[in-house]
Amino acid sequence: MVLDMQDMYVGNTRDKTLYPYDAEELIKNVNKRIEAYEPEAVIYVKSIKKGLFGGAMPKAGTSDADFVRNLKVVSKNIYEKNKPDAFSNEVLFEFVRARGIKELELVGVDGGSSVGFTAVSATEDADLKIIFCEPAIGTLQHEKAMKCREKIRKTRMTSIFEV
Repeated sequence: MVLDMQDMYVGNTRDKTLYPYDAEELIKNVNKRIEAYEPEAVIYVKSIKKGLFGGAMPKAGTSDADFVRNLKVVSKNIYEKNKPDAFSNEVLFEFVRARGIKELELVGVDGGSSVGFTAVSATEDADLKIIFCEPAIGTLQHEKAMKCREKIRKTRMTSIFEV
């Protein structure tokens, strides 16, 4: 599952004071993980602001909401969310359940927000095993990321450190 790999978060015009990670390296690593799977096994999730509120999420139809240039988009399994947890989108939750998915690798941004909250929900609500590919996760909020991981470490989490 590829989370929030959008221009607002990893594009060349992003606010680098808010999103200071090495975006080129992150995109390269995420693409390597995408290549490791059959195209139909890859799921993409975009953050989209709903209404006037929505925090640091891009507005639908803007260039900020587009996938970052150079991201490999290999399937039509593209979902939107307006909360950090990707499984807050019931259609995505049902898609994963209907396909009988038991294990989910999470890549993208942010390890302390969307990636972390999606992992917690995946283990608690969908009973999935989670794999984190550390070099393919951009993390701004390291403390929040650690709290999420501690919460799921007791259940079903694996980290890998090579792409």
